[in-house]
Amino acid sequence: MTDQLVLVLGIVKVTALVLGGVVSLMAYRAYLRTRLDGLQYFAAGLVVITLGTFFVGVLHHVFGIPSLQGMLYESLVACGGFLIMIYGLYGQ
Repeated sequence: MTDQLVLVLGIVKVTALVLGGVVSLMAYRAYLRTRLDGLQYFAAGLVVITLGTFFVGVLHHVFGIPSLQGMLYESLVACGGFLIMIYGLYGQ
């Protein structure tokens, strides 16, 4: 059962990576059309969250980082991405 869950988790992580990449690309294209600086930071924040979440999963499954430590790293990456997005949307 655990092996099946690891496989499903891997599939979900890759799916989230692809979907996050698509949304990031759409945000960046919106920036190119409108030249609103906030959208550029919004896209960058999405990239940070998407790639960070994926790579934390890799750290856990490939390098054996404990789950609790992985969850901490994932939360830190999400906070960093959200801070970039907030700066872009409100800090300018």
